[in-house]
Amino acid sequence: MERSGSELPVVYENPWRALGRDLRAVAASCLLALRRLWRRQWEGDLPVPPFWPRRQATLFWPALLLALLLLTLGGGVAVQLLRSPSAETPAETPAEAPIESLPIAPSSAFRAEGTAAGVEATEPSLESPAVAEPELREAEPPEPVAPSPGLEAIALPPGFSDDSGLVMAAPESGIAALLELRISQAFKALAEPERQRLAQQWWHQALGLGYERLRLIDGGGAELGRNAVVGGGMILLD
Repeated sequence: MERSGSELPVVYENPWRALGRDLRAVAASCLLALRRLWRRQWEGDLPVPPFWPRRQATLFWPALLLALLLLTLGGGVAVQLLRSPSAETPAETPAEAPIESLPIAPSSAFRAEGTAAGVEATEPSLESPAVAEPELREAEPPEPVAPSPGLEAIALPPGFSDDSGLVMAAPESGIAALLELRISQAFKALAEPERQRLAQQWWHQALGLGYERLRLIDGGGAELGRNAVVGGGMILLD
């Protein structure tokens, strides 16, 4: 409090000092309440449920508090186990290598087209040591093969000759400027230079007979080769 000679209309009291005094009073009151609760607990004076034995009244509230504590701890442990990754989860398998990363050898069609156009095709060198390909022996001209019984041979165009015996038929294509030649399966067994030579020979004959396009097919109708649109020559397909 302020001195009696203060000019204030009422007696001034520091609020912080009053708050400290009140807090001490509240703490003393709580302490007394706890002591009274402790005394009543061990005297069996606290209320208990009807099903609880009256002689064991002093054990009800401690047992209840212990059960709540155990439930709280068990719930915390369960939450931690659910959040942690399971040890039985199988390890992730490595992703397959993308197809783009695998080395792809150039197709034989590209090599044939480059050869027909007069351009020397070069394959890009890979990091792995190149494996020397076995030298191709010059294949001997095969013996003439008779047409299969299931294929009906059609007469070749007038003026067209074939010394290899590989041309089995010349079916009608329905296009006047297109000449289709059905080739024996033995054609695929020849070396690439020999196949290219025969295809070029047939192409020159087709041009001399007035055809603008030449198409080579096998017995099943699959395309084996065709004339190049740009640059002339023949393109062989595997």
